[in-house]
Amino acid sequence: MKLTKARIIFFIKLLVMVLVFGFVGDKLLDAWHKAGSKPVDIDWRFIPLIPLGFIGIMITNSLTWLWLVRRMGDHSPTIPLLGAYTFSQAGKYAPGKVFLVLMRIDRTHRAGMSREICVLSTLLENAMYTLSGALIGAVALLFDARDHPFYLVLVGIAIAGLLTVFHPRIFFFMINTALKSMKRGPIPPSRRFRFRHMLAAVGMFMPVWFFGGVALWASVHSIHFISIRTYPDLVGAFALSVSLGMFSLLPGGLGVREAIQALFLTPIVGSPELIVVAVALPRVGQILVEMTLAGIGGIVNARMTRTKAVSQPAPPADAALR
Repeated sequence: MKLTKARIIFFIKLLVMVLVFGFVGDKLLDAWHKAGSKPVDIDWRFIPLIPLGFIGIMITNSLTWLWLVRRMGDHSPTIPLLGAYTFSQAGKYAPGKVFLVLMRIDRTHRAGMSREICVLSTLLENAMYTLSGALIGAVALLFDARDHPFYLVLVGIAIAGLLTVFHPRIFFFMINTALKSMKRGPIPPSRRFRFRHMLAAVGMFMPVWFFGGVALWASVHSIHFISIRTYPDLVGAFALSVSLGMFSLLPGGLGVREAIQALFLTPIVGSPELIVVAVALPRVGQILVEMTLAGIGGIVNARMTRTKAVSQPAPPADAALR
């Protein structure tokens, strides 16, 4: 087989993905062994809720990203774009979190999306996703701190700060600062969202945390009986762990998410052995779902974009304001 430039790039991507998922698998196996020699009985009736929760998360995220893309003026075919989105999610486990963007640029460009819109929409998606989760997590902390005036004030200040970020001037100042560090031009005023659009985007991410709460509740309930009344706390724990995990240097927020979830679960579960298993099960379910959907999305995108895509013309100046 002749080694062309495209094939070399493909094999490099494949090697990186194998190494990354090998690293993630090794860490999960190590966490599972740390549960100790004590037997852990798992009620498998609740386990299917874990992958179902992450499927709901993937659907919500992909549709919200698609909505952002449409508001930025892109009109590429919907199914190939959704395939590109699910395919690129596998790249977030690569160190540096750049692989996801590269994979998404490659697959969306095949469908006709400009690279500029792909990068900007992905950046906006991650920012609004993180902000949405941080708000839910902060509200959960607010309820937990209701009997502690000092912590209540601190959490209140944090929520006020998060709400301030909603202002378009502040939000896009932060985004443009990030773009400048990436040596990219700022988002022009014609592409910036209005306040109501930002509220809509953050609101569209809200089902993610409820789906995540279902997965975390099912994981805990499968090894230790807990009341359904704990579900709101688990929604907050999941949201906060994901948002803070976005700042982790490890692939997929590995370690950070599990540590934050463990802090929330300690008063509920108590047993360290059960806590390790309870936070490991959602991670396994997430990886299985994301890998499966990434494979399906990659196949769908490849089959529907066999011909070389041509970049779309620049959208109208008021595309983001409609």
